[in-house]
Amino acid sequence: MLNVAIVDDEAEERERLKACLAYVQQMQGESFSVQEYDSADRFLLMFERQFDLIFMDIQFAHGIDGMTAAKKMRKIDPSVLLIFVTNLAQMAIQGYEVDALDFVVKPLEKYAFHLKMQRALGRISSRMQTLIRIRDKSGDVFIDTHRIRYLEVNGHYVIYHTREGSFTEYISLTAAEKKLNDPAFFRCDRGLTINMRMLSKIEGDSCVVDGETLIVAHILRNELKHAFVEYLSGKRSGRND
Repeated sequence: MLNVAIVDDEAEERERLKACLAYVQQMQGESFSVQEYDSADRFLLMFERQFDLIFMDIQFAHGIDGMTAAKKMRKIDPSVLLIFVTNLAQMAIQGYEVDALDFVVKPLEKYAFHLKMQRALGRISSRMQTLIRIRDKSGDVFIDTHRIRYLEVNGHYVIYHTREGSFTEYISLTAAEKKLNDPAFFRCDRGLTINMRMLSKIEGDSCVVDGETLIVAHILRNELKHAFVEYLSGKRSGRND
């Protein structure tokens, strides 16, 4: 079941969108758990990383507009799928600024909506394949492996450094790497595994990952260079991201 948010101040439009989702459920066999918000402000007040897909109107009678809300939302969750639902197609085109997947124009038409949703469901399926669960001190957290910068050992714990913050798990580095199951990661020191998606430079006994300089064990320097060349050439699977 996918968790969906509908953010629109018109009750009739929310009902129409739910009817379109019901049609997709009938055609695709996918089920949806829907939460509705009648203002962008209320949505942001309640928003956490619990949604797979968000439908956002752009114009609201009161409060902030959908584009502004989307920019604020991206600071909390940069990867959740976002689709604008609006009668202002020219404004929805600006969705690239907030990494919107698509937009649909009101009034909604279920067949066209179904086509849009096929793309969204495909993207969600791909994204879910890159999610791992870690048992952080604050509870279970789901992390997109593509957004992990590097893993660092701290005693009996592994720290997952991501673009959204750092999370700690009681686990060995070897077990954490098995959980990742991703050839884009390379252990460049006894207690350090980097994500080569974010590797920009290898120089001497150090490398630069997402702007941060990290240590590379001398005996692993050439192996890292070879692995990175293979990654860039696509010989290591997982390159198409």
